Amino acid sequence: MTDLALRPVRPFLEPAAVPATPAVETTPAGVAGRRGDAAPAGDTAPDPRAGRTGQAYTGLIVAVLALLGLSAGDPWQAPTAVAFAALGPGAALLSHLAVRPAATRWATTVLASLAGYAAVATGSVWAGWWQPRLAVGTMAVAVAAVSAAGLLRAARAGHGHGSRPGPVRRWPHARRAGLAGRPAVARRPLLAHAVVIGAALALWWIAMSRTDVAEVGGFGLLGTVSPIFLAALALTVAGFVAALAGLRPTADRTAGRGLAAAGYLVLLVVLLHGTTPLLLDQPQYAWTYKHLGVIDLIAAGNPVDAATDIYQQWPALFAGAAQLGAAGGIAPATLADWSPVFFNLAAAPVLYAIARTLADDRRVAYLTVFGFFAVNWVEEDYLSPQAFGFLLSLGVLLIVLTWLRSPAGGSASDCRDGPDRRVRGWATVAALALLAVLTAAHQLSPYLVVAQVAVLAALRLVRPRWLPLAMGAVVLGYLLPRFGFVSEAFGVFDGFDIFANAAGNAESWGSTGQAFSAIVVRTLALTVWALTVLAVLAYRRRLRTVLVPALLAATPFVLLAAQSYGGEAIYRVFLFSAPWCAFLIARAVVDRADRRLDRADQRRVGRRRRWLGPVAAVAVAAALGGFALGTVQGRHGQLAVDRQTADEVAAARQLYAAAEPGATIAVATSNFPSRLTAAYPQFNTDVPAGEPDLVVGAQLRGAALDGEHLPAIEQFLGSFTGDPAYLVVSDGMRRQSDYFGYFAPGSLDRLERLLDGRDGWSVFQRSDDVTVYRYAG
Repeated sequence: MTDLALRPVRPFLEPAAVPATPAVETTPAGVAGRRGDAAPAGDTAPDPRAGRTGQAYTGLIVAVLALLGLSAGDPWQAPTAVAFAALGPGAALLSHLAVRPAATRWATTVLASLAGYAAVATGSVWAGWWQPRLAVGTMAVAVAAVSAAGLLRAARAGHGHGSRPGPVRRWPHARRAGLAGRPAVARRPLLAHAVVIGAALALWWIAMSRTDVAEVGGFGLLGTVSPIFLAALALTVAGFVAALAGLRPTADRTAGRGLAAAGYLVLLVVLLHGTTPLLLDQPQYAWTYKHLGVIDLIAAGNPVDAATDIYQQWPALFAGAAQLGAAGGIAPATLADWSPVFFNLAAAPVLYAIARTLADDRRVAYLTVFGFFAVNWVEEDYLSPQAFGFLLSLGVLLIVLTWLRSPAGGSASDCRDGPDRRVRGWATVAALALLAVLTAAHQLSPYLVVAQVAVLAALRLVRPRWLPLAMGAVVLGYLLPRFGFVSEAFGVFDGFDIFANAAGNAESWGSTGQAFSAIVVRTLALTVWALTVLAVLAYRRRLRTVLVPALLAATPFVLLAAQSYGGEAIYRVFLFSAPWCAFLIARAVVDRADRRLDRADQRRVGRRRRWLGPVAAVAVAAALGGFALGTVQGRHGQLAVDRQTADEVAAARQLYAAAEPGATIAVATSNFPSRLTAAYPQFNTDVPAGEPDLVVGAQLRGAALDGEHLPAIEQFLGSFTGDPAYLVVSDGMRRQSDYFGYFAPGSLDRLERLLDGRDGWSVFQRSDDVTVYRYAG
């Protein structure tokens, strides 16, 4: 058995302070102890390897349920398939590894499961053997067998010690709670928080029933949703801060508040990311449907060998989603609806484990996760390679920080502390394996991760020092065979122009709603970065304690020196820096509150006080609430554009089913659910991504689209090899044009009237929201 918990790298500790009279508090049972103590002196620590049994049971249960779901079908097929993909393979693996603490164990379980699941699917696609149900069934049998072996091994070895488990902790207050042998859960606070969470959910549900997205305007969701939604969000933030204020650094008698804080994290994810799936009848974002087409292509058993298709060249997410859809009987559109909820819930334990690795204080960890969710306005978590890539990126850094960080930031040659060479070797292999899956999933994310690890290695903060070289070999080895296509179609280096690369993808503001949302997210981003700088400055005399997260927060800005990433580089910079910014801000808040409480305790020895006072709690709640509102506006401020109607989706499906193979499909603007079926490779064969449009492709931005522009449109469509050409005009494009100011008001209506009577043009299909014209030249 490999013990990955052997001599773990400890979080950076504060320098020793001048001794002072310890603050004393009285427990409910009347036992005195220092604030934050996990247990009275002399208690025996729990078996460090006992967690293997929990993973073994988890792997066995989800594997059996997955097999039953495959055979029984609905309604159990979908939830059991999702549970198996998220937990099964990783739980089986960790049933034979002693990984601690529990936060790291469960985070690595999720990461190993999702990466392994996607790797199997991707390997099946590359091998030309697409039998997803058989593949998942085989995996489930293997997971069940490995998990059962882990249970037997634990039973024979006495949880890994070769004898009976050691003494069980017995807490002085455990009898009253009826939970002898483990920390007691404070039942009353837990019950109160359960009531608050239930009330917030009820308010949210009522708000959903009173909201009609058909009436959404230029200010998006917040301008349309029932005000009751704001009450639910306020209750969520206030409840979380109340639970946080009652926590201690470690899991003691405040375990109930820890469960409550976790409940509020889940609730925040539901409110931020589960609202639009319930309000919309189709997945939002036009670009989501391009991903659905790739998933449909793979699900139909087609190869992904198109050298000029950027999605087929990085297929890991699409293959995993197609396999999950087949095994769970889940439509790709349903996967798209709930992907933001899934990816954020999957990221929560990873972020929590990272925070606990950097600072062994669960208050910091909970505040980090909640803060990140509250400030992350970047829409990376829809059904996309970047959502999967961001999650795996956090996973690679979790492995590096947990097992490959140099003790106390010292010399990489100092091997006296931390994991031994064997454990570091296995951790290096795990990081490279996770990076390999990440590399096959997304084009940009692996390079940002390599850059972050390289900075740490250059400063001797991680070991082995050659790790960035190995990681670079993995990502470059994957890129080189595809470099010619990527360089020609998209470009690799946009020039050393930081301000141009950071300008974003909007040339100007076309409406008041767009300007408002843009100002909100820019203010939010700048506020987060400013608070991060202040947090780092607060540690300027003990910078070593926050050096690692500060470097990880700063490194993504390197991207601006080389790439605009289609105008989205600045968004990726914020996304990859935000987790570390959230940690630095959270740690500064907790440390400042602790220092205030220590001063108060020296004056009032023996009085129990919450570490977060009323004024500070109100300030934290106000900040988190403001951040969350900014995130809602940033994500859903352009909901009028992002929503796709059922008529538009149906028209797109009809177009790809009825159009002549080899034809060119062009759009007036980009807001159309194109490429949504497996037939998409038959069209626009000389266009690497997206569809030709009149705004950027024909360079008609701002035009009135009257008769004088028709020759330019016809010349533009004739420049493509596909014949005939189809031009799509839809209500969604009108909404996008009005929001972003692409064309003069009424231009698309005028264009339709002109095309209806022009020689060479004919109406191919027409519905309530969409008109498709056929141009024969």
